Amino acid sequence: MKLITELKRRNVIRMAGLYLVGAWLVTQVASTLFPTFGVAGWALRALVIILAIGFIPMLVFSWVFEMTPEGLKRDADVKPEESIAAQTARRMEHMIVAVLLAALAYFGFDKFVLAPKREAAAVAVVRTEQARQAPAVATVNAKSIAVLPFENLSVDKANGYFADGVQDQILTGLAKIGDLKVISRTSTQKYASRPDNLSQIAKELGVAHILEGSVQRDGKKVRINVQLIDAATDSHLWAEIYDRTLDDVFAVQSEVAQEIAKQLAANLSRGELAAITTKPTEVAAAYDAYLKARVLNARVIQTRQQADLMLDAYREAVRLDPKFSVAWAQLARELFRVSWVGLDPSGKLLVEGEQALRRASELAPGSPQAEEARGVHMYYVKRDFAGALAVMNSLKTKLPNDGDIWMWGGYLNRRVSRFKESLADFDRARSLSPNDGNITYHLAVTAVASGDCERGLRELDAALALSGDNTHALAMKLQCAWSSGDLSRAATYLAAADANAPAVQGLLGTQLLYRRDYAAASAQLQRAMTGAGDTLIDAFLNGYVPARNEWALQLGLAQQHSGADREALANYRQVKSDATKALAAKIGSPYVEAAWRSVLGQALAGLGEREAAAKQAQLVGSLVPESVDSLEGPGWTYYKARILALNGDAKEVVPLLRHLVQTRAAQLSVENLRIDPVWDGIRDDPGFQALLANPPRSEP
Repeated sequence: MKLITELKRRNVIRMAGLYLVGAWLVTQVASTLFPTFGVAGWALRALVIILAIGFIPMLVFSWVFEMTPEGLKRDADVKPEESIAAQTARRMEHMIVAVLLAALAYFGFDKFVLAPKREAAAVAVVRTEQARQAPAVATVNAKSIAVLPFENLSVDKANGYFADGVQDQILTGLAKIGDLKVISRTSTQKYASRPDNLSQIAKELGVAHILEGSVQRDGKKVRINVQLIDAATDSHLWAEIYDRTLDDVFAVQSEVAQEIAKQLAANLSRGELAAITTKPTEVAAAYDAYLKARVLNARVIQTRQQADLMLDAYREAVRLDPKFSVAWAQLARELFRVSWVGLDPSGKLLVEGEQALRRASELAPGSPQAEEARGVHMYYVKRDFAGALAVMNSLKTKLPNDGDIWMWGGYLNRRVSRFKESLADFDRARSLSPNDGNITYHLAVTAVASGDCERGLRELDAALALSGDNTHALAMKLQCAWSSGDLSRAATYLAAADANAPAVQGLLGTQLLYRRDYAAASAQLQRAMTGAGDTLIDAFLNGYVPARNEWALQLGLAQQHSGADREALANYRQVKSDATKALAAKIGSPYVEAAWRSVLGQALAGLGEREAAAKQAQLVGSLVPESVDSLEGPGWTYYKARILALNGDAKEVVPLLRHLVQTRAAQLSVENLRIDPVWDGIRDDPGFQALLANPPRSEP
């Protein structure tokens, strides 16, 4: 205690504290300033060592000496009140406390606020520089593959379908392996069997590997030659020649799929292995017919004759092997599809399809193929869109590389007003089939129906680039321009199309009708009707009946406006006759029926048969209500409004139009209402004029 008292008396403790605080402040200031002025790192370390060494001499000095007005004296000779050191120390204490508090505030702020920001900025700079200097990282999936068309080396060139069928079935096997990305056959068909530009093709398809092959068939003998190629290096990873009989050709396809999975280090689950090794039929001739049907199935079906060729091949497969469950399921699916698009006026195909579905389900209950056919039945026949969507969603994990499954998801999601999910499904389908113009087209339609016409136009251009004669895509582009009242942009689209094509002539007739050049419109529409035949265009009557029926109605309207009433009445009578005849036959699809009743209702209104026309309008609105179908329902409401407008019934029409203008999928705007002559019969109505003056906002 005496020592502590003496240390206090001699100001040793006070001076030690001052020294330590001062040394700390000097160190902190130096650590901040030295890097700024480029002082070497050793200088700061030397300063710390010097300050530490100086601590001991400072203690000894403060014990022995005191500063007085007369100078430096020994401590024993100085009275407390004479000590300048003590007085200075007290003042210094106050100053140091203030400086210490300021320093603590600064360095605390620097540590917890400024330093993290400096560090983050430095990290960002480093990462930016690394990203700039680093080579581009490939985004292609290493476990991705495209199977190019197999070369037909058979003497009998009629066996070309067999080579296509072998390619298709290898793809089908690969598509069942979830760890692979497999491009669809639709997107590879445009390439040669042995192209020189493999790396370019792989880049276009977004894959790392290419499988080439050839097939040579002589009676029941089959030689299949395959080779797996790394597209980046053009090196052969694996190749094999299989000499088999027709009875054993399926085993080749299974072996190829397994070997590719091995070469690409893809995980192959027990269920996937069972799926690709299970033989679909023991009857070689039935499998041969099935391969032919699959090839025909890949083509766009535009006529009943084309449909029958494909259906007959499936029928032959199940005739030769009644236990061929996969063929039964495919037959059922295609029968439902043909019936949906209106190529089954008798309804017989629908009945046959349901029988085929029952047979497929009995033979292989719960199989992916039978489930897909069941989902298509729910979609096309029962119109249970939500139920069908649940089926297709459940198949996405079982058939992850089957573009059709994702495409079904795209079709169905938009019918239950899930447009965002529909776009995602179509995007996935397109990644599996990048060259399929149909998928890109429907992606565009979904974008337009969801209210995004700008994206829709970009996708429509992409669809046209993939299939240049896609009249549906051209018509949809015009629909976007017409719905916004932009006739100049529509004229640009038409100027770039083939003016000699009947479909383009019909579209030009519609454009001229909107421009109210009735004489020119009449001439174009008549020309289109003469050569159009049974051309279907989605933009007219939703594509369920030939587009010439729509053009005939537009022709009648143009004739009436140009004063050619007699010609207009004759035209409307012919349209009425055609529609009445079509409705007299059994129509299995409410969509096809809605289309024909839309035609009949407009023709009746043109003939002045107002009551009969109004009846058809009500039927059109009830067959496919918007509550059932969010995609096409608004379209049928639109045709109902057209019939009533031609009748001059503004009281009923205006509420419908107000609703449609707010509904994105209707693709109707006040700009279109201003230019379309079909609304002229109600144009003077105060409610219609109020709608044009103050249009409601569209749905979010």
